[in-house]
Amino acid sequence: MQRAGTAARVLREPGLPAALCVHLLFGLLLAIRTLSSFTPPIETSIEVEMVAPESLAPPAPAQAPAPPLAEIASPPQPAPPTTQPEKPASRPVPPPAEPPAMITARTLHSESVLANPRSRGAREALKTLEASERIEQLCNLEAMSQIHAWKAEFEPDRVVAYAMASTKLTKGALEAEGAAFRSRKQWYSLRFRCETAANGKVAGFQFRVGAAIPRSQWAAHDLPPEH
Repeated sequence: MQRAGTAARVLREPGLPAALCVHLLFGLLLAIRTLSSFTPPIETSIEVEMVAPESLAPPAPAQAPAPPLAEIASPPQPAPPTTQPEKPASRPVPPPAEPPAMITARTLHSESVLANPRSRGAREALKTLEASERIEQLCNLEAMSQIHAWKAEFEPDRVVAYAMASTKLTKGALEAEGAAFRSRKQWYSLRFRCETAANGKVAGFQFRVGAAIPRSQWAAHDLPPEH
C-alpha cells in the first residue's frame, strides 16, 4: 500500500522528521499571527453635535479693504452753467369777438307807410303825442318796416324800444340798445339807432336783429304774447 510505503520511507530517512517539524512550526506561527490580526476592535462612544443648517454655509469671502478716500474720490467736475428754464410759449389771446355790424337802411319806409290811407289813424295819433314819445313811435314804425324788408319771414307787429334797457334820445337821435320786436307770436331782441330831421321825419336808420327771447322772460320785460 502507498501509505505504508510512505511511513517506511520516513522511518528510513532520519532527516525527514526534522524538516517536517520545522514546517509544522512555521505554519503554526503564521496561524497565530493571522489570528492576532483579527482581534475585534474596542467599541468607543462618539459624541455627535447637531449643527444648524445656516452654519453649514461656506463662510463669506473676506472683503477687500476699502481704498483710501483719496483713491476713490472723483476729480471735481465744473458746475454746469445755470440756464433759466424755458417758459412755455403763451398762446396769443384772441381778441373779443366783435358784435355783428348794424345794418344801415338804404331806403326809409316810415313816411310812405304813414302816407297810406289805411294809416290815417296812426297819423292822427302821432299828432297828439309829446315830441320824445312821437319820435319813439315813429322809429318803432320804421324798425318794423326795415326788419320785414331785410327778411320777409319776419312779420313784426309790435316793437318795444325800452324792453331790455332804457332808450337814449340825443338831438333827435334815438338809440335803443335793448329793444324787442314781436313776429308771429315770438319776441326777438333788437338794437337800433334812429335819426330824425327837424320836420319830424326819419332821416336815417340802423338796426341789428338778435336771438329769440325765451318765453320765461317775457313777463319780466312786459312783453305780451298778444296785443
